[in-house]
Amino acid sequence: MARFKLALRALVLWVARLLGSRVTDPRTGKVLGRALLIPFRGKVHVIGLDAVVVAEFAPQERLTYWKQELRFTAHPPPDFPHEPPGA
Repeated sequence: MARFKLALRALVLWVARLLGSRVTDPRTGKVLGRALLIPFRGKVHVIGLDAVVVAEFAPQERLTYWKQELRFTAHPPPDFPHEPPGA
C-alpha cells in the first residue's frame, strides 16, 4: 500500500509540474519552479513546488480590497544570531 501511495504522489507531482504555472521570485527574477496554484476556502494550495515560498500581496496602483494579487518569494534562510556556537 505504501508503494502505491508513493507512485500516486509521484504521478500527481509530475502532472502538477507539467501543467502548472511558472513561479518566479519578483525580488531576484529567479524561477522557483512550476506548480499548480489552487485557491480553496480562503487558502492557496501550492502543489508541485520544491522551493519554500512565502506569499505576499503585490503592490497596487489603486487600493482595492476585493481583488488583490499574490506573489511568492523564496523564504530566506534562517538567521539565528543568539544561538551559541556548536549547539
